[in-house]
Amino acid sequence: MEPNHRLAKGFTLIELIFVIAIIVVLASIFVPLALDKLAQANQARADSDMNTIAASLASFFTDVKHMPACDNADCDPITGNNNDLKMLVIKADNSAVATTDIAAMASGVSCTGAATWNAAGNLSATPARNNAFNHLVVNDANGDGTDGGSGVDYVSTSWKGPYIAKVGNDPWGNRYVIHVGAMEKNGTKINTGGRGWILSAGEDGVFSTCPESASLSQDDRGFIFVTQ
Repeated sequence: MEPNHRLAKGFTLIELIFVIAIIVVLASIFVPLALDKLAQANQARADSDMNTIAASLASFFTDVKHMPACDNADCDPITGNNNDLKMLVIKADNSAVATTDIAAMASGVSCTGAATWNAAGNLSATPARNNAFNHLVVNDANGDGTDGGSGVDYVSTSWKGPYIAKVGNDPWGNRYVIHVGAMEKNGTKINTGGRGWILSAGEDGVFSTCPESASLSQDDRGFIFVTQ
């Protein structure tokens, strides 16, 4: 029997081009759908993280009777008056918050006066005090490595944390920022509007929402937790 040369010769150039065209068409349909689903998943995770942050702040307030607010030698907000913390940043450990943690995110936003996320006076002179970990996970509001104790950190009998499990960066690799100064009744606010934002810079990694903003801008994710 003679071999079937038609079956043995493989694909023709036209057939290959046809197959490639089908693959390209399918990719043009399904790749955008996959990317859209990924974007939705990232947004949902960011929203979930910020709801977790909000719940931890509510639990903290229930116990301590103040929002995290101490930024001085005496971090007991019940017996002291040093409620001047303006901003907390979510980190997964007790390391200090560097300006580089938020500088890139704040680089593209134009806010009124000093009411911007990376203005010099909005981060503590003791950078570890801006780390939410030191307020919500361990009772080390002073960021001095010594937790608990009246007149040093939050009164140990009222602080019943940890209030939050490990929460790190947002899905796009940036820090969550909490405008805690506007949440504390006697705290020092970044802006005069008194809006306490819990905020992610979104997919582009740059804030478009200012501390005094009444609503989110562009792809920022978050919400106003407290308005004074």
